[in-house]
Amino acid sequence: MGVSIMVTKRFLKNVIVTLVSVFMSLVVVQGAKAQQTGLDYQSLHLLPFNGSKQLVLGEFDHLGRATSAHIQLQDKDEPKKKREPRLNYNPVGWHNYKIAYGNKGKKAWLFHRGHLIGYQFSGLTNEGKNLVPLTAWTNTGNYKGTADSNVEGMLYYEKRLDSWLATHPNYWLDYKVTPVYTGDELIPRQVTLQYVGVDRDGNLLPINLSSPKESVDAYGITTVTLDNYSKNATIDYLKGTAKPSLVPTEPSSQPQPASPSVETKPSQAPQPIQPAVPAQPVQPVEPVAPTRQLASVVYVARNGSADVYWYSKDSMPRNTNFAKVVEMSEEQALSLGKRHTSKE
Repeated sequence: MGVSIMVTKRFLKNVIVTLVSVFMSLVVVQGAKAQQTGLDYQSLHLLPFNGSKQLVLGEFDHLGRATSAHIQLQDKDEPKKKREPRLNYNPVGWHNYKIAYGNKGKKAWLFHRGHLIGYQFSGLTNEGKNLVPLTAWTNTGNYKGTADSNVEGMLYYEKRLDSWLATHPNYWLDYKVTPVYTGDELIPRQVTLQYVGVDRDGNLLPINLSSPKESVDAYGITTVTLDNYSKNATIDYLKGTAKPSLVPTEPSSQPQPASPSVETKPSQAPQPIQPAVPAQPVQPVEPVAPTRQLASVVYVARNGSADVYWYSKDSMPRNTNFAKVVEMSEEQALSLGKRHTSKE
């Protein structure tokens, strides 16, 4: 009888010890989950996980600038409707210019009305709190058209985050975009992207998009900062205006004083026509050099004997004999006494 009681007590003791161990393990696991999924969300600048789509837009600041956009969604939450074809809202600081790019003198619009959270995630088109002026280069990765392989463009990350959602339909994407302003400048100097995956339990999942610009913290949250610039333009971030850094600009509405061309001073227009006078060719350079760099390639008709040069063949008259069009640098053209045509 005594032996039986001792065995029973020992058995109960072992059961109690086992139950306590299991309970403590559960406490530790749940505590770890709580620390990751609940306690740290706010301090990590993440939206609290609740298993449903969330979209939070920051309020306009004192200058009317958009401040942030933050979304948490699954693949099934993406908009099903086609995006509206046109954007009508002009974010603060909005101007636009057609500026040449490349070495053929072709021109494209410098700025886009850039969505902080892209339409493919947010479904927002003309929402001012989600729009800032972004260069085409920073928005789509190219001067004209798109280049989703360019890590300096937002499109690179948007495309790959969209693909990540499609291949992980049971997970959520937490994605935040913040424009970075300097002082009271109207145009953001940079945009910062922050993204991380979230599983069903609210645990964080690192997302690697194979960009050298990615920085991942100890929690697996990735941050990317992109400069809002364009190689072919000099931007006044305070006012939102711009001028070409390589070739003259073509403003969208009215002439801009920031982009002079040689024909803006009538007194000098006839001078380059006299190439026989050695002292004259230097004069047309003076109004150009202080404000911009000279174009690497210009086009001159009649085997280079024409008095004027062009930045783009597309602008030359239809009756031009293009077989006799000569390429040279703008500096060389000016040194030969030529001037930029007034018809371009």
